Amino acid sequence: MDNQTPFGDIPNPQMAQYARLAQWIQQIMQSPEPTTLSSSDTLAEQSGQFFLHDYHLHFYRQLPDFIMALLNNDPQAAIHFTPLLYHLSGCTECHHAYLDLYDAMRAAVQPREPRPLLGQGTRTLNAMPQYMLEHLCVTAIGQAEALVRQGRREQSDTSAASRALLQLALQIGAHITQRTIYSRALRDLVRVAAFANGQELVREDDPDARAFTPTLTGAGGVRGKKTVRSVDLKTHQQSAQNAQPAIILQSHALEGRVVQQGDTLELHLHDLEESLRGHQVRVSILLGSLLEPVRWRGGNPHAILSPTPVDASGTVVVPLGETELRLTNNEEYHLLETMLLLLEIRKVA
Repeated sequence: MDNQTPFGDIPNPQMAQYARLAQWIQQIMQSPEPTTLSSSDTLAEQSGQFFLHDYHLHFYRQLPDFIMALLNNDPQAAIHFTPLLYHLSGCTECHHAYLDLYDAMRAAVQPREPRPLLGQGTRTLNAMPQYMLEHLCVTAIGQAEALVRQGRREQSDTSAASRALLQLALQIGAHITQRTIYSRALRDLVRVAAFANGQELVREDDPDARAFTPTLTGAGGVRGKKTVRSVDLKTHQQSAQNAQPAIILQSHALEGRVVQQGDTLELHLHDLEESLRGHQVRVSILLGSLLEPVRWRGGNPHAILSPTPVDASGTVVVPLGETELRLTNNEEYHLLETMLLLLEIRKVA
């Protein structure tokens, strides 16, 4: 909290009685915190316990407005948010979340280093600090899981709200270009999405199924003839002239790719095991329902059937769906890549 934030005279006499209490709580909040979080990674490690067992949604949702009031030196901040301040003084989890979110929002509102001006281009998320994007992803995913658990506990429908939060995390995560931060930000996205949908993930010992994930390479450009994750739009577009853009997927030693033919996204798999050969496969894209611009074959991203069986060499091509998003566009490539954080195939008996 900014020690220089002014709290002047209170014009409303009905609020004057709370001024001394608010200032006292502010002094408590300004005292050194022995277990202050040093990074959003620490918050991520604790987020499961915080969101699932001691989740104070009413107060947590006030934190962004409270922090913005502090950053804008609003003299009435402590008065308007007195209940929140009182809660923070006694709630370690919310206090940790406040400290971490304050650092992230201050970095965005009061940057210490040059950055692109907000409003340039069509998406301003690219101008935000990577650390802040990570925190937003972790927060959105944690809230989504908490809402799912709350809905099941209270037997209420929270599916729309939790889906919107997961969708937000997917879209924000697609703008994170640093691989380590990207992995931390979205490491729980697949698990929570599966939990929300009541889905079981592929087991490692299942001989009739395979799970594929993208080979995220951070600030790469082109590896051989494979166009992979890139931070530089110009480099990405130039590489697309020499090689067909593809999202590379891996499952242990196996490798596949998603390419685009016109508006159609196609999955190409090779060298699949003997148990799958001669059988059709069913493709499930776990995060597919979160990306509305894709029209999935059959209407269900969790049950896309291959048009032909896997051939004798272990090869199969599966049309996934149609979209106006383009792999040749850097931002849209990242969005589609993030959507493919988990792609599963299962043998159709």
